[in-house]
Amino acid sequence: MIFDSFRKGGSKNRLYADAAAGTPLSLRSKNELVRLLDVYGNPGGLHKEAVEAQREIEHARKILADAIGAHADEIVFTASGTEANNLALHSAQGHVVTTIIEHPSVLEPLMAADASVTEVGVTSDGIVEVEEIKNAITPETTFLSVQMVNSEIGTIQPIKEIAKMLRESSRKIIFHCDASQAPLWLDIKVDSLHVDLMTLDAQKIMGPKGVGALYVRRGIELTPLIRGGGQEGEMRAGTENAPLIGAFAIALHDAQSGVSERAKEVSEVRDYCFTEIQKLIPEIILNGASGERRVSNNLNISIPGLEAQMAAIALDAEDIAASTRSACDVGQDEPSHVIQAIGVAPELAGTAIRLSFLPDVSKADARRVANTLAQIAKRYQKVI
Repeated sequence: MIFDSFRKGGSKNRLYADAAAGTPLSLRSKNELVRLLDVYGNPGGLHKEAVEAQREIEHARKILADAIGAHADEIVFTASGTEANNLALHSAQGHVVTTIIEHPSVLEPLMAADASVTEVGVTSDGIVEVEEIKNAITPETTFLSVQMVNSEIGTIQPIKEIAKMLRESSRKIIFHCDASQAPLWLDIKVDSLHVDLMTLDAQKIMGPKGVGALYVRRGIELTPLIRGGGQEGEMRAGTENAPLIGAFAIALHDAQSGVSERAKEVSEVRDYCFTEIQKLIPEIILNGASGERRVSNNLNISIPGLEAQMAAIALDAEDIAASTRSACDVGQDEPSHVIQAIGVAPELAGTAIRLSFLPDVSKADARRVANTLAQIAKRYQKVI
């Protein structure tokens, strides 16, 4: 298997179900990272060590580009998916359309941009309807940003259909897609998605933290976010990190290899997990879409009367890692903006628990999650 088991180190019984926040390094990505740690030359130089570093970076750029069906010169490496989103949105002007459930690294830069912004609502399943996007577009609209997969409720947005609508309208609108959560579970070839900009993040796909990328279709002009050097086609100043970039490229290549089969296998485990929980806790509520409109590894549930933060802490005490919302939203007092946007009742807004599985999840893991949640609910659930 490309992805080995991740039950290494610490407790052998540890079950990690917070992959939407961050993933462990795959063995192949880790080996590539270690191999490249001795590549210390600055790729901007002319000597042997510099040339070696530049060669490794360009090799990784081609691997990554091939994985998504892009040209190598369309890949800009960044320090994270958040930075890639900021770079994409930094140039937004005029009128911008996005959705109300985007990641904070999209919504907050747009608030600071020199643009007026329309946030389109979503259905109770968390899906943005193409017609709603179309209706939000005005003659002043220059930019559109829609995520491929929501990090909290796992909803898959109709990116291809939105792109088709834009093409048929003949409008010159730049289409950005944050695909950070997608590569392990969905085909992200840019020639079929028809996006102009696409954000990728290594830490979500069994790669290292501290590196991301932005696909920039040829002909799209962006204003650099970080200045002070001519690196990355003058799009991102700063000395490139060859070890992280190389490990990222391997992770993305592997994520897109056999993606359909992996998605099918994990979705079966995910659905089994929900069924097992439902048997033990009949009042369980599924937040977000079901079936093919939900990414394979995501399960977001509410148990009435069980406070989500208490559940996450109790699960952790039982060696199961889960979460309540996007890691970038941790510390907020109000319920998740995503949960609010899909119309979850106020008394249930603080009960949403997110389980996001790794590729090696099994039905035995699913049963363990269900049994443990049932025990926690029996202990802490309040009657409402």
